[in-house]
Amino acid sequence: MIETVTALLLFLNGNMIEHVYKPDLSSCLKSKRIASRELNPERVIFSCKIIKAKVELDDQAKYGKRIIKVLDE
Repeated sequence: MIETVTALLLFLNGNMIEHVYKPDLSSCLKSKRIASRELNPERVIFSCKIIKAKVELDDQAKYGKRIIKVLDE
């Protein structure tokens, strides 16, 4: 199904290499702060955005949903 969701995006050299579903902007910003402290912020860029994406329900995922494909950044 296609939904508008909040996602934590990871960019390396200007290319998006990872995307993670977050239930709201607050939890996304919290995850972004933690990740930015642990990794070298000069090489990678973390960004919280509301995006249109193809999403599937996943019982194994923390929030019950998983982003399959980002359709619009």
